Amino acid sequence: MEDKNDFKNSVENLLINEDFIKWRIFNSKEQNEYWSNFRNQNPHLSNVLDEAITQFEKVKINYFPLSTLEKKLIYKNINGRLKQHERRMWLIRTGYVAAVFIIGVCSILFLRTLKQNDNNNIYYNKDIIMGQALPEEDVYILSNGKKTNLADKSHIGLKEDGKAIITDSTSSKKELLLAKTELNKLVVPYGKRTNISLADGTEVWLNSGTQLDFPTEFRGNTRNIFVNGEIFIDVASDTNKPFIVHAGEMNVIVQGTSFNISSYNDDSSKSVVLVEGQVKIETENNYQTELAPNERLVISNNTVSKEIVDVLDYVSWKDGMLVFNSTPMSEILKRIGRYYNVEFENTQEVTLNDKSLSGKLFLSNNLDSVLTSISAISSTEYLREENKIFISNK
Repeated sequence: MEDKNDFKNSVENLLINEDFIKWRIFNSKEQNEYWSNFRNQNPHLSNVLDEAITQFEKVKINYFPLSTLEKKLIYKNINGRLKQHERRMWLIRTGYVAAVFIIGVCSILFLRTLKQNDNNNIYYNKDIIMGQALPEEDVYILSNGKKTNLADKSHIGLKEDGKAIITDSTSSKKELLLAKTELNKLVVPYGKRTNISLADGTEVWLNSGTQLDFPTEFRGNTRNIFVNGEIFIDVASDTNKPFIVHAGEMNVIVQGTSFNISSYNDDSSKSVVLVEGQVKIETENNYQTELAPNERLVISNNTVSKEIVDVLDYVSWKDGMLVFNSTPMSEILKRIGRYYNVEFENTQEVTLNDKSLSGKLFLSNNLDSVLTSISAISSTEYLREENKIFISNK
């Protein structure tokens, strides 16, 4: 620690001393020992120290149990204002310093008391993006009225006899008998992913937060599946039996091709990106169009648009990578949140949500590694304590 005599023997200067503020907020053993020694070595300053402590404690911070993370945010908030103070010498007054501290504390207490109506609260501050990790859920198949939980990243392979072979990440296999006359439901919650080989050989990769309704075998003149969420699909070719993906307000009709479709119920827009082959798209208002490779169709607010894109930007998630091109922070965090089962608040008042970023983000198993990467490319920093995450400008 630096020489505390730098505060020039006054309460006012002590109250804006960085190490004094750290001591009163964090109360670490090292800080307590240092200031105890300081008092013993400078008995003539004991009254000054006591008065500064009294002024500091008037805020009644101890009425609320603060976590280490929240204390760090308080310190950061205070320290930022003190830097402004150094540039404005006319603000050196005890009342101002106390107000600075009160503002810092109250901003955190405000975060703690706002939106206390349920367990999935996301706090609000216009300069900070708040998030929290949600409880984990299992991937599962619902068939014949029976729910079967699956391990994350399991592969499901359908056989002609109506059975499914489930292979987990350790290559352990188990057999599951599926319904033959009704659709099966495969549910992949946020934070999980899986893929399935359908009865005709079609391969489907399901992103987090996706539900797929599929038959054990395809009968009749068409092959039909129903999707809510995001999938990448490589359709097995069959010129006699078209494959139809029903995704909310649109149907995607193909014979054999690969494409990505994003159709989450809670998204304002739905999209299809074609990798190879050709697809026909029909919407519920009778609009029809076809896509060529590297084209993307977007349906948003009852309008339809097409554009040429780099398909890797939209399909790389299945290989553990996200690609951004001038993408708003709010959209990035929504996709990250789905992938890792974290809910980030998204309001227009939070200015950080409007920041646009470009780059590649490798999706490791460690959320902290991903958040570190986001901080690096966005000039932000994050704090994490248990299930709470705070992102702010540096």
